[in-house]
Amino acid sequence: MARALTAVGVALALLIGGLGLAVFLSRDEDNIQVDNLLSERFTRDVALARGGEVDLARVAPFKWSSVLIVARGTPRSEISKRLGYEWTGTLGFEVGEKMILLDDKGKVARFFDYRGEGTFAGIDRPFQELTRDEAVFRVRDLVITPVR
Repeated sequence: MARALTAVGVALALLIGGLGLAVFLSRDEDNIQVDNLLSERFTRDVALARGGEVDLARVAPFKWSSVLIVARGTPRSEISKRLGYEWTGTLGFEVGEKMILLDDKGKVARFFDYRGEGTFAGIDRPFQELTRDEAVFRVRDLVITPVR
């Protein structure tokens, strides 16, 4: 009986060790993951605005200096070129515009995507950069435009 339990224990330890090794070897530390909570908050606030405004600084109350709005379907290489370094942001699926929040040095603080049925208007394509103070959007009939 003791031999069987020892064999099961050793097998279990090897299995857990193998799983840990597989995770370690397949990880990619350079990727930036989408902030799903921020995506959901912004999408909800746009849906509830009903002719009002959405202030991105209130939706994203942490430190950031500007937002880069990226049109849906913009290739990764174009985003990298615009940022001046390789864009490694990952989304499970792309629904709408990406909103890349940049710090005061131009590095990505966080990014999220708009997941609603609205459309952005009054912005340059494929990129529009707004300062934190300018990142206030008017929503009318699901058309999202910067207030500026």
